[in-house]
Amino acid sequence: MDTLLRVFPVRSCSPGVLKRAQASGRPCLLGYIDKCSAPCVGRVTAEEHRAIAEDFCSFMGGEAKRFVTRLEKDMGAAVAELDYERAARLRDDIIALRKVFERNAVVLSEDTDADVFALHDDDLEASVQVFHVRGGRVRGQRGWVVEKVEDATTPELIEHLLQQVYGEDSDNQGRIPREVLVPEIPSNHHELLEWLGGLRGAKVDIRVRSVATRPPSCPPSAKTPSRR
Repeated sequence: MDTLLRVFPVRSCSPGVLKRAQASGRPCLLGYIDKCSAPCVGRVTAEEHRAIAEDFCSFMGGEAKRFVTRLEKDMGAAVAELDYERAARLRDDIIALRKVFERNAVVLSEDTDADVFALHDDDLEASVQVFHVRGGRVRGQRGWVVEKVEDATTPELIEHLLQQVYGEDSDNQGRIPREVLVPEIPSNHHELLEWLGGLRGAKVDIRVRSVATRPPSCPPSAKTPSRR
């Protein structure tokens, strides 16, 4: 996910964060590290940002080779126009996407029932993406940014996220899958397994998402990310 956000820098903040960035004229952390195209400060237009999001969905929907071929043509055109800076950026994107494509050669099987969590964080904030996979296909996706508690470890952060996503005030409480795939095993792992199993009424597995695991398709639309 970290590599994909570099190539497809889609916005993942809440409307509140967007408004604050627009008012201050400064993007959030992801904008500064080029993991967001920062439409909030006019780096891209709404139409350009929509095109980035559509490209991301196409790539996640199994059109990776077609997208790489298009980038290769764009890189050739940039070289012909002597725009070597743009050609170099496209070359780096192609290399990054090929690596992702090679790592993700194994996709989720048709009977997969799982929520797949991706996480990118720094000392202050964490950007979270969750793909809800049912029957081997992505049936929903959410993204949001959370503020980190000082000195919180990644396992502690994942524990907190799972409590948020599946807790009493969550819309997902009655839709807990068989598997929860996370970057690292959360704190209080066994307690979480018992809690989730009790909510689902059946066994739930929490395991580390392998580098070969990726959602095989992207939903036609995604919910607006929210601040937690």
